[in-house]
Amino acid sequence: MKKISCLLALLLANFYLFAQGPGFRSLSAIPTVEISAGTGLHFRSPEAIRYVDLSTKLLSGDLPIKNLLNVKISSDSVKRNLPLNRELGVVTIVAETFMAQYRLFLSPNVSSDRSAVDIEILPSEMVPLDPSHQDLSTPEIKSHAMAVLAKRGGRPLANATMLGISAQLNQVYSVGELIFLDISFKNETLMEYDIDELKFSVEDKKVHKATNLQSIEISPVFSLYSSERFKKNFRNIYVIKKVSFSSEKLLKVSMSEKQLSKRTLSLNISYGDLLNADTF
Repeated sequence: MKKISCLLALLLANFYLFAQGPGFRSLSAIPTVEISAGTGLHFRSPEAIRYVDLSTKLLSGDLPIKNLLNVKISSDSVKRNLPLNRELGVVTIVAETFMAQYRLFLSPNVSSDRSAVDIEILPSEMVPLDPSHQDLSTPEIKSHAMAVLAKRGGRPLANATMLGISAQLNQVYSVGELIFLDISFKNETLMEYDIDELKFSVEDKKVHKATNLQSIEISPVFSLYSSERFKKNFRNIYVIKKVSFSSEKLLKVSMSEKQLSKRTLSLNISYGDLLNADTF
């Protein structure tokens, strides 16, 4: 019996050490927040919120906009006259690169000034979803795109003109696994250009037969602006994942128009321009 007790004590000790080690976070480590009945609590996230979990039916919530979560004590719970200081549950917020959790309690005073109405999710409360993953978040990508926009390059790296519409590649920057393409468009005609489609693809430089054409479409992961038309000038920053291809291929940016005239413009970007991209 004594041996069993010693063995049990050893197992419990090992479990305790394991539980406190890396990769484990106890309920007591989660920040606590007081909330009053009838008052909404807004969580402000620096990234778009992708998933929310409310651990009990005592809480209800909604996402009025992508970066804002509104949580309330559910109407049914208010009618039940819950005891003050009652734990209401855990709110889990998952964004692009992190997770944050909060324990909510009913305020111990009916009219407490300590009740929270607005919480900014701070870095100290963020748990990385994948610490080894180095992808940038959307706010970080936008910040880099704005920095590229503020720069003025020298001579265009590539340009194309057709039927009064022209495009030029101003600069190329790379950050991690992302490539930032600074592209300007110019309309020298009197007719506004309504963009029907803007497509990125890797294609062969020379096509000997139509049946041999190889085209691999690439979807940008970010676009600084989302303009559908421009009258004279339009400049935008497009972000794509790093791509590798041979010198026999090129990156083609194709823009087509909605009108019956269907003016189409293709800007060819060499692999060398991508390889020589500046870095921040």
